[in-house]
Amino acid sequence: MNLFFNELSIHPISDNKYTARNKMKPFIQGVILSKSKGFGNIISDLYPHEIELAPDYSLKSWFIDKDVPLDLKNYLFGIITPPYIDEDDETIFSQYIDCQYQFEDSENNFPKTPCIGLAAAYLYESLTISLSSASFWEKVKLSLLIETEKESNTYNVFNIFGRESFEDSDLLEFIENLGEVELLEAKILPSEKDIRLADHHGKKELSEFCKRIKESPFVVAMRSTNWGGKRFIRNIESSGIIEIVLVNSERQYALHVQTTGRNYRETKAIAEIITERYS
Repeated sequence: MNLFFNELSIHPISDNKYTARNKMKPFIQGVILSKSKGFGNIISDLYPHEIELAPDYSLKSWFIDKDVPLDLKNYLFGIITPPYIDEDDETIFSQYIDCQYQFEDSENNFPKTPCIGLAAAYLYESLTISLSSASFWEKVKLSLLIETEKESNTYNVFNIFGRESFEDSDLLEFIENLGEVELLEAKILPSEKDIRLADHHGKKELSEFCKRIKESPFVVAMRSTNWGGKRFIRNIESSGIIEIVLVNSERQYALHVQTTGRNYRETKAIAEIITERYS
């Protein structure tokens, strides 16, 4: 499991390197406790030299600062890695580019600002980790505004900012559920699973495929959907929906599959099983 660095928590930057050093202490405490909970790397779109802690004093400066104890540096060596969003993960990447992800705290005069760290934590169903640069970053839940052309919604993203974060029962429960994926099996027989296919070219191919895939214990229902796509798994949704594409020499027939997945991680695991067994 990975944490995602909240790049906005750089702001406001510290006045000097002495304040910046103090700001790093709760961050390190958060890292230490995160490791004990099974988290490995901190995913960041910024490299250490780009993470500004104070004027002319970056995270890279902190690493080479002789006045910073070596044992503190060791906790961060090698665990900060880019990038936030893997462009090869088409589902996540398409969800990212199709929406605007922003943070705003009008009470503290923090304007609406794009926030890729919060967006990545939301999309990958994980947590952010923030620097204690201001009181509004020292919260277990940070508000994420997601906007599309048609609607706007606000979601909470769990956030680590220090030792105190792990005293929150909601955060601890969330972390507990991030452990090993436990997949539920459908409580209906394969013969009872709902199959609805449109009467058009490709119905024969989709029907034959549905006869196979309905045997999967994680599949609930199937129906044909709009054509198009070159990958077997075209899309994965946190609601348990997987879109599958059957490609022949002329057309790409698509299938909308409802699975037992209860979140993105479970649905992705089911998609991997289906790919291995039926592609």
